[in-house]
Amino acid sequence: MNQNKKILAALSALLLCLIFAFQANSTTVQRSNFIVGNLSCTSCLATIEAELKSMPGTLGMDADLRSGRVTVDYLSTLDDEQIAATISKLGYPATVDWTATVPEQNTRRFSQQNSYGSGCASGGCGGSGSGSSPTAWKDAPAGGTINRTTLRVSNLSCTSCLSNIASELRKLTETYGMQGYLSRGVVIVDHTDSLENSRIAAVISGLGYPARVLATNEVPAEKAFTATPRAGRPGQVIRSGGGCNSKGPCNATSASWQKLYNRYFTQTNSQ
Repeated sequence: MNQNKKILAALSALLLCLIFAFQANSTTVQRSNFIVGNLSCTSCLATIEAELKSMPGTLGMDADLRSGRVTVDYLSTLDDEQIAATISKLGYPATVDWTATVPEQNTRRFSQQNSYGSGCASGGCGGSGSGSSPTAWKDAPAGGTINRTTLRVSNLSCTSCLSNIASELRKLTETYGMQGYLSRGVVIVDHTDSLENSRIAAVISGLGYPARVLATNEVPAEKAFTATPRAGRPGQVIRSGGGCNSKGPCNATSASWQKLYNRYFTQTNSQ
């Protein structure tokens, strides 16, 4: 009988050790720093933040737009490559810079961070609206027709994204100008007939905004997005900055980091 009690006591002690070991491991906090491309304003950070919040085990995030770095706190049930892959799929290529284990008490600052969903910071965003003025950088012909290609473009979060696309497209000698619509996810490009629409899509996609050609049509040259002033209508150039689509990721505040933090620590520890 005494032998059975000893065995039972030993098994109980072993079980308690396993429980404590599991709890210790489940509350281990990792902090990883990522080098992230295509970050143009806080709307991009809001997109990343909203996606990370949907991943079980994330606790908080900090970011620096100027250096293109994003730092994430998360439980050991995740790994840094998973998080890098999640950010990259959004159109912001991410690579792991470093990863370290952080004491739980040092992670609270990230969970209390203000959401990036409050709007765009200076540096590409501001004002309001869901599109941009036509961008015009070259003179279109005085007569005849030009080609106009309409593309469906993903990952457009604010007019800074459209500015990035315009800056790259204007390097092509066969382009005249473009128009972008954030709320529709559409970009329209005026160009010569020698420029294939597939090349335009490839250039835009290469920037991290997957593009698909919807149509290419001929339009009168006088209706082109052009730097040449027309009679009674001055040449149109894109505004500096612009604004975020009020229905887009600028307002992505589905759950606070503090609530996620409490879910894993405050509530877990109280049980």
